[in-house]
Amino acid sequence: MNIQDTRWKCRETEVSKEIHPADEMWLTGKDWYFGVGESGLETVLRALSLSWLESVSTILDLPCGHGRVARYLRAAFPNVRMFFCDIDQSGVDFCSKTFQGTAIASKLELTAVPLPKVDAIWVGSLFTHVDLDRTRRWLAYLAEHLNEHGVLVATFHGRWSIEVQKTHPMIDGAAWAEIIRQYNASGYGYGRYSHMDLSDFGISLAKPSTIIDIASAIEGVRIIGYMERGWADNHDVLMLTKNDRVKPRG
Repeated sequence: MNIQDTRWKCRETEVSKEIHPADEMWLTGKDWYFGVGESGLETVLRALSLSWLESVSTILDLPCGHGRVARYLRAAFPNVRMFFCDIDQSGVDFCSKTFQGTAIASKLELTAVPLPKVDAIWVGSLFTHVDLDRTRRWLAYLAEHLNEHGVLVATFHGRWSIEVQKTHPMIDGAAWAEIIRQYNASGYGYGRYSHMDLSDFGISLAKPSTIIDIASAIEGVRIIGYMERGWADNHDVLMLTKNDRVKPRG
């Protein structure tokens, strides 16, 4: 599908309103839920418009959850092949069935998951929950799975999240204090959840300069955008494309 036509096609298509009973994101409220989903699509379209990709035939949504963004991606790209990946098997099963795609069961270590090469990868709120080492490793791994001129769109907790924590705490105060200490010292802070059995997952906070440095170290890609509060006026957004930054356009 031609990227320039995509936004209008989505507006003409009924977005699925089917909600899985275990969808925790639904608890944020109907208006917020669908608004965040639509914003995810807008973010992907923005990145595609900055790329050299002329059309999209494959999309990977990781982590897909229970389809908050997937429903909009499917509406906008009704004929593309979609892949849904998450550590929550119920989310993967729901998305693959409801939004017609291929299910991929994730693992605690993302680099152990066989992934397809695709034209676009949407990574909504994965790096917001892992430490610096995994962010470096996983971002590079995902970039390896882009087709030529493909785009990767990933979200991060940036400076706005410091304000969010004041009114809508994402993690307990002691863990947050340590996150801020690391953030001020190195540009990236991370703290594990203490009240949930989620293995080694928690909350991260990153400076734009740190994320740009991480992306700059990945070979064979080009940074095409970084937008603070780019997703739902909340998460920062990094946009990469599969072009070697030191080679001419071919």
